[in-house]
Amino acid sequence: MISISVWILPAVIVAGWILSWWGARWIRWSLLSAGVVVSVLFVVTGFQLPVSSLSPDSGCTREQVQCMNSRPVYWLETGLIGFVCCVVLLVVTIVAEIVIRFETRAPVDSPRLR
Repeated sequence: MISISVWILPAVIVAGWILSWWGARWIRWSLLSAGVVVSVLFVVTGFQLPVSSLSPDSGCTREQVQCMNSRPVYWLETGLIGFVCCVVLLVVTIVAEIVIRFETRAPVDSPRLR
């Protein structure tokens, strides 16, 4: 039930994150923060969208999933996938920055070479 349009937000987040490695460090963190905010807004919007009422002659009850309006589900899927994407990129960013920091602190010439 996942549409292609659900993957647009995570694709934009990942593309921006990759491009941000050629820029300043604050761009990366700002992008991840904005991605989380937008993802949460998608989830909130998905919960706030009205679900069309089911007519009694349709034969559907509220418990049947196949009778639900799928429009809010796409908003929820987009928000949740975007949020998970941001969390994964956050972990990768933290690990990468720790590795970069340790590499820059390492002494250039070792005392054993002298």
